[in-house]
Amino acid sequence: MVSSKRPVALTREELYQRVWSKPITAVAAQLGVSGNALTKICDRLLVPYPPRGYWARRSGGALQPQPPLPRAPEEPAARVTISSERAASRRLRTRLSPQERREQLLLVAQNIIARQGLHAASMKQIASIAGISETQAYNYFGSREKLFAELARREFAHIRAARAVEEERNPDHYARITATTSAYLRLMSLRGGLLQTLLSSPEVRTLLRQEHHKRSSTEVHEHAQGLVDLYGIERAVALGCTVVLTTLCLRAGKLISDKRISLQSGERLCLSMVLQGSRDVVRSPPEPDARIQN
Repeated sequence: MVSSKRPVALTREELYQRVWSKPITAVAAQLGVSGNALTKICDRLLVPYPPRGYWARRSGGALQPQPPLPRAPEEPAARVTISSERAASRRLRTRLSPQERREQLLLVAQNIIARQGLHAASMKQIASIAGISETQAYNYFGSREKLFAELARREFAHIRAARAVEEERNPDHYARITATTSAYLRLMSLRGGLLQTLLSSPEVRTLLRQEHHKRSSTEVHEHAQGLVDLYGIERAVALGCTVVLTTLCLRAGKLISDKRISLQSGERLCLSMVLQGSRDVVRSPPEPDARIQN
């Protein structure tokens, strides 16, 4: 493939389309720059690009999501000129609002983690790609672990949003269980790798532990109360059923995100156990003399 020696002017939209049409190394070769240089340009312009392994998974038939192109950080950044010649200033200067800068730092960190792993996402590297000083980056996130924790919060928010949509669409109890479980497992197949990588950090888990425990406890108790109201079973039984079946789903999601089982296998096994377990509890509540005494 012949590299371009002449500068190429692209809009952000055109750059976005190119990096999602073929491997970024191939796009970079066409533009006459290195793959690393092109990813830095994308990071500075808030142009998402495929993570490591995207093309291999796609060629294997796996459905891969393409994130939307976010709003440009500023009007001059709507167009970029890419050249193989060294510019007088290699750093792209952008003036972003505090919220836009936070979004940029999160996107840069996410791309680094997806391509190189958690260890490579130092605040110095993140700041360099974003075009600001390391000190400035720390003004937005007090530590890289706090930045990672914010990324994890966003992944959890994606999961909750997807489940909420399915809950609204499915008023029937068992249809809702099927739809929300499937939505969760699909998201873990597509996005779970990033979340599991983030949660591999003990510091990140510590930062999230209290809020995650509070939210999970609230959701479990609300679901259990729903079973009590809907089927009239004992609250202790409803709570135990919810905890056990939720744990089963979480385990299945981790196996899928770790690529230890396929989405299809995980979904089939998880749904069969969750639905049957729920029906058994609802249909056959324990007799009074067989219940566990507190």
